[in-house]
Amino acid sequence: MKMQQKIKEQLLNVSISLCKELEKAVLLFYYQDVGLDCNDIKNIGSDIKKIIVLRESEDVNLEELKDAGNVISVPSIKITRVNKVKLALMVALSSGLLKMDEMVVCLLGGMDGQVDSLFCIDMGTENEFLFSGKDIKLGPDIKGEVFEKILSVALDLASTGREGRATGTIFMLGDVEKVMGYSRQMIFNPFKGYAEDERNILMNDLSDTLKEYSLLDGAIVIDGEGVIVSAGAYLAPPVSVGDLPKGLGSRHMAAASMTASTNAMAIVVSASTGDVSVFKKGKMITRIERPS
Repeated sequence: MKMQQKIKEQLLNVSISLCKELEKAVLLFYYQDVGLDCNDIKNIGSDIKKIIVLRESEDVNLEELKDAGNVISVPSIKITRVNKVKLALMVALSSGLLKMDEMVVCLLGGMDGQVDSLFCIDMGTENEFLFSGKDIKLGPDIKGEVFEKILSVALDLASTGREGRATGTIFMLGDVEKVMGYSRQMIFNPFKGYAEDERNILMNDLSDTLKEYSLLDGAIVIDGEGVIVSAGAYLAPPVSVGDLPKGLGSRHMAAASMTASTNAMAIVVSASTGDVSVFKKGKMITRIERPS
């Protein structure tokens, strides 16, 4: 334990020093990993921009934590260090807390929550954690909390499946008029006839409902405010994207092509691998390998 504590302290000191020396530096860390309380985080210094990654299951005083730095929320799932970085960067970018001209000093640990790793990431040139970070801006049509909620559902679905088996699906977010214009219903729309408030994922806990309808063929379409528009929608975009990474199937192709034809964003769960991929403007932004 003494060695682990020493490693944590040394890495934290190096991280702080780097942030002070580098231009436009941001210190990003998982709250649970670093083992610091709110006062400790405040003492890092107000001159350092901080992004604190909070898992959904963590019981903390959120208002007090927000006084110590910028806070983002991510699903409470066990993922590797690389996937931790991918997830945090994606949510930070989508929420507008992180910019493409910034340098991220990322401090994190493994699945046991012990700090043991330090990443320095130049957002302007990074292409490993995020393939196309500049395209992840949600725009005015999609609320950040809607993206984060659906991403959480997708990761949970990838991790646990549904009814004891792996499940693949597409979540289309935003620009629903165009998306529905390039789609057709494969089955009767199960959300037809319900009031918008009843279909809003931010006003109701519809996670299980979304997971249940993920068993249907086709996509689940959700507007930028969080209202579920349709399930079982067959996507037929007018253009086809052909330069996706190898190993991706027809579900990914349809999702990518729809984002190339509209201003929507797509989150795809692969039934075969359990990976979760995010698409915007016809490009894959990132891919998070199946959570354990």
